[in-house]
Amino acid sequence: MLRRVAPRLAALLLLVSSACSAVEPKKVAVPLARKPKLAIAISVDGLAYDRLMRYRPYYGAGLKRLLDEGLLHSKANYQHLNTETGPGHAALGTGAPPRVTGIVANRWFDGKTLKEVYCTNQAPPNASPGSTETIPGPANLRVKTLGDRLVETFPSARVVSLSGKDRGAIFMAGHDPNHAVYWWDQETGRFVTSAAYNDKGRDIVRRFNRTKAAGTLPARLGLVWQKLPGTPDKSWPKPAPGMEYYQLPLNGLGFGHDLSKNSSGYYGGIYSSPFIDELTMDLALAVLDDGKLELGHRDDVPDLLCLSFSAQDVVSHNYGNESEENLDVLRRLDVQLGRLFDFVDKSFPKGTVVMALSADHGFTPIPEVEKKGGRVVTARESSASFIPRINRIVDEELCLDTAIARPIYGSEGWNVSYNRAAFPLKTVEGTCGPAGRSVTAADVDAVFPRLVTKHYREEIEKVLLVSQRPTWDKADRAVGFAENDFDAERSGDAILIPKPNVLMHWDPGRGSGHGSHHATDTHVPLVFWGGSIEARTSNDEVAPYDFAPTLGKLLGVTLPQATGRALLP
Repeated sequence: MLRRVAPRLAALLLLVSSACSAVEPKKVAVPLARKPKLAIAISVDGLAYDRLMRYRPYYGAGLKRLLDEGLLHSKANYQHLNTETGPGHAALGTGAPPRVTGIVANRWFDGKTLKEVYCTNQAPPNASPGSTETIPGPANLRVKTLGDRLVETFPSARVVSLSGKDRGAIFMAGHDPNHAVYWWDQETGRFVTSAAYNDKGRDIVRRFNRTKAAGTLPARLGLVWQKLPGTPDKSWPKPAPGMEYYQLPLNGLGFGHDLSKNSSGYYGGIYSSPFIDELTMDLALAVLDDGKLELGHRDDVPDLLCLSFSAQDVVSHNYGNESEENLDVLRRLDVQLGRLFDFVDKSFPKGTVVMALSADHGFTPIPEVEKKGGRVVTARESSASFIPRINRIVDEELCLDTAIARPIYGSEGWNVSYNRAAFPLKTVEGTCGPAGRSVTAADVDAVFPRLVTKHYREEIEKVLLVSQRPTWDKADRAVGFAENDFDAERSGDAILIPKPNVLMHWDPGRGSGHGSHHATDTHVPLVFWGGSIEARTSNDEVAPYDFAPTLGKLLGVTLPQATGRALLP
């Protein structure tokens, strides 16, 4: 039987072999990795790494995809003091710390005029000499951003930047007046720009403001912020219980939060809720869907879309980042980022879009809830606040004539500025000697560190005097953070180094903040997604200064003034 079948089987095999050899083997082309046509740079204002990861089981959309499919850096820490929105967004936009960008805090004091300067304030184009008018703009930023370098490399590239805050949008975008830069205006309920930019997105934004913002919002979003529906698994991490006593009830305490009762009105209520992120995403999707702008759809150049989501920061300030409100912000952000992914999946060829997500700073838990740390109060109307109190202490120590002037002008973040325009001050007769003696800034330097650490010994670890900067101990970890935030024209006269879990905050016992050099405020997410990026978690020590250089490498752009590095091979 086998002998009869064998010849037939051999013949069949020979036939198949001949047929196969008659056909030229087809070569399978391995596609080359495509250069991205669109980069989406995402900042979540105030999002600490630990807070994001704590609630990971709740995510089912955009945050889930980023964490599951992206390159997640678990040890990304800022290396500067005054971890605030302005410095952080400038760092994400440029790849450099405040000592390079010049954005040392959200505000500082001009060393000559002693006027307070908000970080995005600048003179209007063609301002007349002596004019004090200001507009929002990037002039205080000392270096160029990724967006600026992108349009230098590819002149027809387009940069769009959107945020709930002006400083979030402006510092992610940069200097070029052709960037399309818009942020939320709490007074009008619309997205706006300034004369620092050419209003390149005017058609899209005006249409959006007319049909989806301002007066349409009560009907679209309602008047009450309710918790997102859905029952979480009992094993998932829960927010801290019983926080109401320690919260600032900007939209009222407890769900549902009545947005119309906000002290700044309904639009202020929107700004202080997750709805500000939803509106930012609504506008972002309108921009991506615009056939005239064609972001990411032109073959010759890559484009950049910057998105800064503000709700995490505002809600954490008022309700604490341990709160149910904070969890609801993150759950809703997950939904909004899911909308972005859905649009990208259906509208762009696979591999042509890359995303990066990070944060401008983390957040210190409410000290009174955690039962550790403390706060240095800054409310200007309170005599117990830091500036009036430390002035009284210095006045007494140096026997100063308080009828003339006070020695300390102000503070922002952990920077303190002396009242330099008033020196030399004069003494009154007393334990210091006769009246009329001159007191200089050097005399204040001689007593200020001792008095601060004595009267704020539970909050302040040390004081660094700018006049003694050459002698600062370079081996001291805190000194490195102060150096990275230092700008000779903007950092003032003294830098306070806070102890862990200590806030400089406007309320004496409620709400939370950020700004320190401790991990609560410096440790943030850093995630890259798309293109040829592989899904994995890296435990390498990195910094958010690597955010812009990494995106730059993907886009074919270099940032010569960045201190960060590209994290992809």
